[in-house]
Amino acid sequence: MNGSAHVKSIDALTRFRAALCVFGDEAGQALSSIRVELDRFQDWLKHDQLAHWQHEIRVREDKLAEAKTDLHRCLAATIDPNRTPSCYQEKKVLERAKHRLEEAREKLAAVRRWIPIVERAVFEYRMKAEPLDNMLAVDLARGLAQLDRSSEQLWAYVNLAVPERVGAAESAISATAIAQSPGEAVESGKPGSAKPPAASVPAPADARKQEVAP
Repeated sequence: MNGSAHVKSIDALTRFRAALCVFGDEAGQALSSIRVELDRFQDWLKHDQLAHWQHEIRVREDKLAEAKTDLHRCLAATIDPNRTPSCYQEKKVLERAKHRLEEAREKLAAVRRWIPIVERAVFEYRMKAEPLDNMLAVDLARGLAQLDRSSEQLWAYVNLAVPERVGAAESAISATAIAQSPGEAVESGKPGSAKPPAASVPAPADARKQEVAP
């Protein structure tokens, strides 16, 4: 390894991995939801609204033609040739039909004007969101795999280091027991301690004289 890491808690890596998974899921769902909404809005604008106002223009053109016919009929329906009828109601209907047709044409023009604007905005958004989308699809998976490998290596290191420390402690205890004197071993009450040798007692003087005499 080229470097070292100062890791205080392996559990922290596990918690970080879980939080990273939650972030990936939530970010992915958010991007997917936005993508669906954008596609739905574009479809509504380019198809539903465009077709709706085109249909409304045809309907309102028919209404205008009908209103004109009613007005002409009203103006022609007179008994006195010297008196022109007012036809107030027919004129009012005709004006309203003209206004509604003009409104539909303005709506259609607005829809056609907004279609390229929305397409451009959606394109710019997707260009900016693409790095995050790629990160979630590729980099996040690599990061999770790296965290898994790091956790496995750290746990393997911990499982190897603990027996070495225990063995070293046991060796130190054994060395201490051997270094103790036999008397200290007996007093300590530890099993396996050597018993102290019996003390020699000098023989009486009479006995020594008998051994020397012929």
